[in-house]
Amino acid sequence: MMVPAAAGQRQMREWQAVLDSAGEGIWGLDMEGRCTFVNRIAVKTLGFASEELVGGNIHEMIHHHRSNGTHFPAEECPIDSVLRQNLPVNNLSDTFFRKDGSSFVTEMSAQPISSGGEVLGVVVTFRDVTEVKQQQEDLRKAYELAEQRTAELNAVIESMPHGVYIASLDGSVRSNLWARKMSGEQFPSELKTLAGALAGKSSTETVRTPGRWIRSVAAPIIQGGRITGGVAVNTDVTQAQLQDEALRKSEKLAAVGQLASSIAHEINNPLESITNLLYLVQKSDSMDEVKEYARIAQDELARVTEITLQTLRFHRQQSKPVEIDLADLMRTVMALYTGRLLVRSLSVEMKLVNSPLVMGLEGEIRQVVNNLIRNALDVMSEGGGRLLIRLHPQTNWTDGRNGVRLTVGDTGEGISLDIMEHLFEPFQTTKELMGTGLGLWVSKGIVEKHEGTIRTRTRRGKRHGTVFSVWLPVEGGISLIAGEG
Repeated sequence: MMVPAAAGQRQMREWQAVLDSAGEGIWGLDMEGRCTFVNRIAVKTLGFASEELVGGNIHEMIHHHRSNGTHFPAEECPIDSVLRQNLPVNNLSDTFFRKDGSSFVTEMSAQPISSGGEVLGVVVTFRDVTEVKQQQEDLRKAYELAEQRTAELNAVIESMPHGVYIASLDGSVRSNLWARKMSGEQFPSELKTLAGALAGKSSTETVRTPGRWIRSVAAPIIQGGRITGGVAVNTDVTQAQLQDEALRKSEKLAAVGQLASSIAHEINNPLESITNLLYLVQKSDSMDEVKEYARIAQDELARVTEITLQTLRFHRQQSKPVEIDLADLMRTVMALYTGRLLVRSLSVEMKLVNSPLVMGLEGEIRQVVNNLIRNALDVMSEGGGRLLIRLHPQTNWTDGRNGVRLTVGDTGEGISLDIMEHLFEPFQTTKELMGTGLGLWVSKGIVEKHEGTIRTRTRRGKRHGTVFSVWLPVEGGISLIAGEG
């Protein structure tokens, strides 16, 4: 039955409308490879007018070259295999060319049109996937770059000569090779610091493990303003600790030598008096004079005994903290410098307000006090000067802890600015060849070990001089490290 021409045209328009409504480019080919129909998306994408495409050789128009620029013969085209071999093509990635010569990446499918087993033509669907392919390529490169940088970061972390522990929010912890060498797979001490880091707290502490000292620095890992994990870096500082300890011992030996010199002068004076008194006893014929000479000699011997006792107290070492009366300790130390004060015409202004006892290692606190007194005396000339000592209770305003403040001032020349900047560092001294440069460094370490503070202020020029101020808590954390001093 023949279809009326008007009805046929309407059917063709409806069919074309269906094709134009598709979201992909569509065209049809006959067995000679000529275009039989094309839809709106194909026309728009390829840049040809529909009149140019219909009846034309589609392969020669849009598929004439490969993506590498080489000529693409029609007999090698996969669409040709659909025509010749009745083999469909699905989702094939290829390159098409527009009318203006530009190319784009396409994903196409080709299905044979057959009737009664005979292939009559091919219908081809395609879509421009250039942007999608570019996004996929960018994503692939970004992924490869991320993998590369992750591998580089892992290599850096594994190669670091420090123990590195990284914790995730889920509680999992990874460690590098050096960390495993330092403490094995078990790291209970690091878990505490990492827990603090996950809570947003940074911390630094030095702990003693069997055979070594470890300094651990922990901090939160923050990304986009959020804590995503925590990291702890452990460094073996055993050698540095041993060197510091050696320096402290050398400073103690130097202090002993300086103190011995002071004691020798202190003892020499009464011994000279006793020698003279014994000579007078031998020459005297008056029993009353002999008795008087003997009494004076006894007083001088008592002075020697007192100096000896004070010296023994100075070097007495404790392994456990004790209650220390700083006022009594100050008097003990000052007794060792009586002779030097007289010889150099130095005056002492000492004001010791009744203060609470402090907990600490008495031998170490004596070392700090002796160092401050000796430094003050050394910087004042023999022409006179004043040594000012103050002791009084004081509350630490930063944390409310009760404590005691000790200040030692002198009327020396003051300390230069370049020395002040490094005053508490090792080998910094104002005494040139006479000083070790370790006294204040050791003193600062002892004070901080007792959870105290030490600071100084100085003035050069008119009304010159220097004041050192030490604050010690009444109940310090020294009890936690008893036995390490």
